[in-house]
Amino acid sequence: MQLRDHLTQRPSDSEALRELAELVSAERHRKGEAVELWQRYVEAVHADRIDEALLCLARAQVEARREADAIMTLERCTAEDIGLGEALELLGELLRRAGRFEDAVSVLQRAAELDDEAVQPRLALVACFDALERPREAEAALESVRALGQKDPAIAALVRELVQRRG
Repeated sequence: MQLRDHLTQRPSDSEALRELAELVSAERHRKGEAVELWQRYVEAVHADRIDEALLCLARAQVEARREADAIMTLERCTAEDIGLGEALELLGELLRRAGRFEDAVSVLQRAAELDDEAVQPRLALVACFDALERPREAEAALESVRALGQKDPAIAALVRELVQRRG
């Protein structure tokens, strides 16, 4: 309750908002409240930390099953070229889940370009290209994951499983 009392006196104290948002986010039944707190944090935080704030808000929105809101938050984050890596991965995955495969491909390709060793955006690209019935591109994305698997046995096992499922 001390944080809430403090925020009553200083409603734009970004550090107190962040601390309370983290505490509330940890509780399963308070996801909507967590989103509201993260939104307040985004409004209160200094510009040099906005990327982190937007990413926290987007994660809370996903947890609260507000994926359309999370997509908008992440689009803002990526449009401003801030917090790109993780934001692009999450945005690409949400767009894929929403059936917006072309948009997802564009975002996931950017994420893969930013991190030569990122597996998740490449796996999501395989799924997008499969859904778009673009087998050559799906195979190329799978090949990029396979190349990463040469360094990591867990990734290699994942590729084998994916190849089996794709038939």
